[in-house]
Amino acid sequence: MSNSQENYQQNGKRPQMLTILCILSYVAGGLAAMSYFMIFSMYSEIIPALTEASEQFPAFGVFMGAGRSFFLTGFVLYFISIMGVSMMWRMRKIGFHFYTGAQVMILLMPLFYLRDFPIPFLDGAITLVFILLYSRFYRLLV
Repeated sequence: MSNSQENYQQNGKRPQMLTILCILSYVAGGLAAMSYFMIFSMYSEIIPALTEASEQFPAFGVFMGAGRSFFLTGFVLYFISIMGVSMMWRMRKIGFHFYTGAQVMILLMPLFYLRDFPIPFLDGAITLVFILLYSRFYRLLV
């Protein structure tokens, strides 16, 4: 039995590493969800700004063709991810499944909406690291 499992069984506290992972996921997921929602809600105002910015930063041009539904989908997936983190914060096993499913869909989402979008290897690596770290605590979750 690992040290964190013994500590949890003895005092009923969430392991410190799980707490840190959850806080990092809350911050990143919350900022992403808020960004996607803001772009979705102000899409018609943001497109002209993206058009101007795409002249200086060609990568912005890729997102112009995504459509408004791309940003709504991103918001919903990040919201589901945050729900999963919230459940893991409360030591619920189902939260791991919510988080993992949402994160995989977030990685695949650009492939469905954006043309000529490269496969996000760095995002995939970071997501994989977080999923593997969360999986270390799966046995503690109820």
